[in-house]
Amino acid sequence: MAVAALLVVAAVPASVAAHEVAENDPPLADAGLDQHVERGTVVWLDGGGSLDPDGELVAHEWSIRTPDGREIEPNDPTAVSTTFTASTVGRYEVTLTVTDDHGVHRSDTLYVDVGDPEVGSDETASENSTPQPNEPPVGGIDGPDSVVRGERATFTADVYDPDGEVTSYAWSDGRSTREVDRTVDLPAGETFVFSVRVTDDDGATATFRKSVRVLTPDGDVAEASADPSNEDPTARIEGPDRVASGHDATFVLRGSDPDGTVVRRLWPERSETGAVIERTFSRTGTYTLRGVVVDDDGARTTARKTVEVYDEGPPVVSIDGPDTAPMGSTQEYTLEAYDPDGGELTISWDPPQNQLERESSRYVNHVGIEGVLGETVEVSATVTDDEGNSVTAVKETNVEMQTSFGTGESVPHISEISSRYATDDTEQTSETDSVELGTYEFLATVTHEEPKIVRATWRVNDTNRAVVVDTLGRFSGTRDTEIRHMFVSEHGGKVTREVSLSAVDADGDRDEQKWISRVQSVQTHDEIVFYAMKSGDSARKNSLEVEPGEQVEFVVGSNQNYRLAFGDGTSARGSGTSGLRNVKIAHTYDDPGTYKVRLISTQGPNGEALKTVDINVRPKTYTEYWYESTSNTIERVISEESPTGKNWFKRSVYDSGTYFTGRTVSVRADAGRPSMLGDNWVSTGTSVEQRSRRITRVRQSDPDGTGDDWQLVERNVRTEERTYYEDKYQWLSNRFRRSGWSFTGETRTERVVVGDGHDHDRERHSRTTRTCTNWDLAPSPYGGFSRECSNWRYDTDVWYTGHDHSGYTYYDTDYLYKTEVERTQTVQYHEYASEREFTVTTETFAETDSWTEWLWEREGSTVRQEQSLKRPEPGTYISGTLRTVEVRCGSEESNHDSVMC
Repeated sequence: MAVAALLVVAAVPASVAAHEVAENDPPLADAGLDQHVERGTVVWLDGGGSLDPDGELVAHEWSIRTPDGREIEPNDPTAVSTTFTASTVGRYEVTLTVTDDHGVHRSDTLYVDVGDPEVGSDETASENSTPQPNEPPVGGIDGPDSVVRGERATFTADVYDPDGEVTSYAWSDGRSTREVDRTVDLPAGETFVFSVRVTDDDGATATFRKSVRVLTPDGDVAEASADPSNEDPTARIEGPDRVASGHDATFVLRGSDPDGTVVRRLWPERSETGAVIERTFSRTGTYTLRGVVVDDDGARTTARKTVEVYDEGPPVVSIDGPDTAPMGSTQEYTLEAYDPDGGELTISWDPPQNQLERESSRYVNHVGIEGVLGETVEVSATVTDDEGNSVTAVKETNVEMQTSFGTGESVPHISEISSRYATDDTEQTSETDSVELGTYEFLATVTHEEPKIVRATWRVNDTNRAVVVDTLGRFSGTRDTEIRHMFVSEHGGKVTREVSLSAVDADGDRDEQKWISRVQSVQTHDEIVFYAMKSGDSARKNSLEVEPGEQVEFVVGSNQNYRLAFGDGTSARGSGTSGLRNVKIAHTYDDPGTYKVRLISTQGPNGEALKTVDINVRPKTYTEYWYESTSNTIERVISEESPTGKNWFKRSVYDSGTYFTGRTVSVRADAGRPSMLGDNWVSTGTSVEQRSRRITRVRQSDPDGTGDDWQLVERNVRTEERTYYEDKYQWLSNRFRRSGWSFTGETRTERVVVGDGHDHDRERHSRTTRTCTNWDLAPSPYGGFSRECSNWRYDTDVWYTGHDHSGYTYYDTDYLYKTEVERTQTVQYHEYASEREFTVTTETFAETDSWTEWLWEREGSTVRQEQSLKRPEPGTYISGTLRTVEVRCGSEESNHDSVMC
């Protein structure tokens, strides 16, 4: 009997898996941090940190379990942020449950530990004793009463609690520190008011307010001068232009008024008044100081001074020169030096430079190599900056034997040395002359027939010896070389001196010329003239007394260059004359004091000559009238209650405006305004934050179908054995029931031909077609759907081929049975990861406060002390108070030094 089998093996149909829905990421709940508070405290709860990585939150729900096990709700149990009052000592368990837009919810719990307020220090007091009432904090706001527009000012809550301590500060701009900085950007002339609310350890509060007037950048309220014809005062700032960082510097604000007196000096950046301030600059850079001078008519002038602040540090020094040099040669050494802070440098060479080198370049030194073969010559330079920092650099040169001598047929040739004596007969002034008295110019021409490098060396045999090396370079033909020199001797006059010039080419061939003559030399002793005279007075004095602004004439006579230091930081220079003609130099001293004036005359190798004159600038004296005057005053106080004292009356209503208390609440913007916030809470802005979250999933395949945002992290992270069932069919020749098998109701019949011993001459063929007319779909526990057919239709075709034999024919019937076969399948899972970005928008609400007060006024009079350079008009002072005082300029009692001094 023939048997046919048909299997269905689709556990999860592919058409269904392709439409699988992506998994939802659960929300993240964040109830906030644990808290520790005292009994009776209002506890703030904020769930604004909760979020849904792939969607949005649609619900928040708060629940609270008290220390005694009761369930309570906060003021608004469904708001993002809410509050409740901790009235019981112990631990509160607060739970926040959030729900996303797929209906999935998650929870987070925080704990609030509540304790009793601290007990007072008197633990032995009787329980029946009468408790003392709590006293609120007292004090005020410390800070300037006026601030320049655009500048920052510091204000401090200078308060204390008489019976405890201050626990919190709440400024009207929302800050909660004891000290705050404010930048004023209101128009000049306006007055702004701000406040701070202070709370003590017993919960008592007190509010303190301060009014501040806004000034212009020039230092005062923008007001026009009452007198249009008034002349503005003059102002200048004296002090150093460069200051090392971290060092103190003193600056003096000087001013005068052409038609009155200076009554006020102030420094806007420092909120200080007075003529002198000290500044310490901690950082490098360029700073601008401003000082304001105010006269007696209210006119003002601003002076500015730029100060460069530099870092202190030693100079940076290096020397470049040859590593080896022939014995007897002259070598050039170059110094590189600079001061990092830009100051002046003083350079000292060893061996020292000659005079001509010092005049041409203090950074180049020509040194004769006088050591023996194999020795080392050291050339050093010590560099000192204007702060006294010194650094020494050393260059070592090894001495070698001169082995290269010329083999060329051409040698250098030096012409006869010519000279010119340059005198200076111009009238001497305080400016340095361009030509020194007694300076000789020497000139020679070097000729070479072949293009060779030639070096010319000048040597001057003098008290002031000199060696000058002139590298002429590579040339063929002629090159000129020249030097300038001033001959000196102890007594001056005619002396015999020698000048020589040698020229050496690259082959070592050389030539030499000498110049010997009696020359005019400069004297080196200190025959100089120096004294002082008053302008218009012929009396010559070594000590002189003058007043500020009075001209002094200094008489100078010197054969040598000189420098005149006036003692006030200024100086003048000049050159000597052969006939010792005296020069007059005028100078004026502005400030009182004693000045030692020095004349320093150059004396060559013997040093410098020095003479001094003392100038005593005595301060002027002038008369001041001192008196007392009265004036009517109006006192104004802004307060809710009447100020202490008499004669106060209400002037007008003063509205404080709206101020921030310092309490803020931040919530998710999509959650809306929290219901517990009243009308006094305003939105102060929103902030948008981009967040990302790494999500991992374990799946058989790509967790969200196709898509490149999921990356495979690890394979075969989990293996499972799955069981599924298949239908098995079998044709049986008899119709009977077997265990686990069921008859499908379908049969097939075959015709059997019985011939003469065989029945194979005719071959039978059959074909059965199976078709389902009704599929039943059911959810699969492994994802997707499974299906099972409830109505099958079978169509059987039978045909024969061949030929018949004699015999007989009969029919054989088969019956189709079905059973369910259990099978197993191994399933492997992979881990996938994806970075998901989402946006969280937070809106901040701030609590505001406002109040209404009264402007109180009362009239009164004040008596103040005045002073004047001229006698005041009658009626401007109290009878019997006028007195005359002789005051010297520059004294502590002087009030008008900018006018008279």
